[in-house]
Amino acid sequence: MQEGERHVRNLFERINTLFGNWYEGLFGTGGELHPREVLRRLVMAAEEHCIEGLDGELYVPNRYKLEIALQNPEEQEAYLTFLQPQELADALWQELQQEGYRLRGGIVCEVVAQPVAPANAPRQALRITARFDPSVPLPITPPTPGFMPVEEATNIASTPVASATDVASGVASRAVLKSEDGKPLLLLTNRPVIIGRSRNAGCDLVLDADRQISRRHARIEWDAVAGNYVIYDLQSTNGLYVNEQRVDNRVLRSGDRIRMGKTVLVFEYTEPPAEKREVPAAEAISSRPAAFLTLHPDTPQQEVVPLPSEALIGRALTADIVLEESEAAMRHAVVRWDGKQWLIEDLGSASGTAVNDSRLSPHKPLGLHSGDIIRVGKTTIRFDIKEP
Repeated sequence: MQEGERHVRNLFERINTLFGNWYEGLFGTGGELHPREVLRRLVMAAEEHCIEGLDGELYVPNRYKLEIALQNPEEQEAYLTFLQPQELADALWQELQQEGYRLRGGIVCEVVAQPVAPANAPRQALRITARFDPSVPLPITPPTPGFMPVEEATNIASTPVASATDVASGVASRAVLKSEDGKPLLLLTNRPVIIGRSRNAGCDLVLDADRQISRRHARIEWDAVAGNYVIYDLQSTNGLYVNEQRVDNRVLRSGDRIRMGKTVLVFEYTEPPAEKREVPAAEAISSRPAAFLTLHPDTPQQEVVPLPSEALIGRALTADIVLEESEAAMRHAVVRWDGKQWLIEDLGSASGTAVNDSRLSPHKPLGLHSGDIIRVGKTTIRFDIKEP
């Protein structure tokens, strides 16, 4: 395990070890001091204070002060215990490296406690200040990401679609993404497309003028069975919005306004949605049935996630399905459509993956059937296929 991955993993395991169900019940999964939220806030603080250098690169602060202010002294002490400055610094370094930012000094995080506020006083649980400090030396060997998201490992960089027909498939465009002023930016066919800020991360539509957009921000896929396009948030820092509603995924309708950072895109069909369209035989063979993963089925915490053609399950921030528990690996398992059937593959995790109580052999894909029960650590997931 590489050093960068080890520190990120420690950060997420510490919260589970110290708090467990007590933490989740008290603060929920999206509170200000949740590990993912702390890291997200750190990245936002960095981006808010970025400066363009003479070399054209964007530089972000390297010294961060996190002030914790909770009403309960015991809770405050507990957070000071698990929010370790070095772990935060290493995790932040990894995120900033992935986003393409530059630094003039090594990252330093300081975590301090503010006086406990009275119960009736307004409070800000987490306050972050950021500044540049060139006196801190850069490490000789900078931390490097310990894992590569599935999308980066499998997506091949391509140029934006410029014609009305996808050369690879011969399928005419069904929809188009336009700028807010109506300029066509990307024609959509039946292949997945990635939208983001980086030209080096396999993006089909590059929006490099908006620094609030992540390197790989969103993915749009054609669902041949349902006859519509679906957009997915790729664990972006600042979120994905459709018609000003934040979404993890959403079926797109003609006229929908998609916002990433400060950039607004308009989705429009160039031909009617294909619910009733006759699918050519060659396309029907490769079309995948719509499928879903239901996390914690038949419980109040039940969450239904539509599946793209490939979905990473794990504890990594960039996973398609994030499981925040100590027994889940950063990249634990992957569910994908191989053109004929849905498969699940354990990616060599320490705790393993089970389907219907039978443990999978690492790196040996297994076919899934509707109703199968998947277990990753203590998390139960049900796989279902939508009937046509």
